[in-house]
Amino acid sequence: MIKKILTLFLLFSFLPVNSALSDSKILSPKDYVTYIAQETLNVLGNKNKSTDEKVENITNIFLSNLAVREISLFVLGPYRRNLDSVQKTEYINLIKRFVSEIYSIRLASFPSGDFSILNSTDNGRSGIIVKTSIQFLNDPNPTKIDWRLIKKQNGNFKIFDIRVVGIWMAQEQRSTFTSFLSKNNGNIGKLMDRLEKQLSK
Repeated sequence: MIKKILTLFLLFSFLPVNSALSDSKILSPKDYVTYIAQETLNVLGNKNKSTDEKVENITNIFLSNLAVREISLFVLGPYRRNLDSVQKTEYINLIKRFVSEIYSIRLASFPSGDFSILNSTDNGRSGIIVKTSIQFLNDPNPTKIDWRLIKKQNGNFKIFDIRVVGIWMAQEQRSTFTSFLSKNNGNIGKLMDRLEKQLSK
């Protein structure tokens, strides 16, 4: 179940880049999420693309919509204070690799489906929550997905977290990372070594 949830989280964070999203501040939160979801579903349903093409596409452009730096630091919890400037750059780059190399193949195998917006709530500094529903072609039951958006200083939206079946994914990853770090004296180097080992499998 956790693997499926993580896959859904990443599924809607990887999109082809074009002019409509290069300046997301011109879109409302609902429009932004609708565009992301629909474009992704269109890619997944494109029978003219090979699996390798989908994987390459997803891997190359996932940074377009995910607030990677903010998420990377958030999931460390209080241990992010242990990062020096050099290690911070290495860690964030490792998270980028981890996300793309581990999940790209899974994402490319997902089916297309039908997407709908349920509602949207602006929670101020906590972000904007957009509630949606997706009916995947291989599942008779719709999947409810909540999106937490943040607004960058330039006015553009980025995805900070996604909740699937009641679980906020960035918060779940934070729990996993901080649990590991608490057992390893807050040594972020050991966490990075663990991620590197997973990538080398």
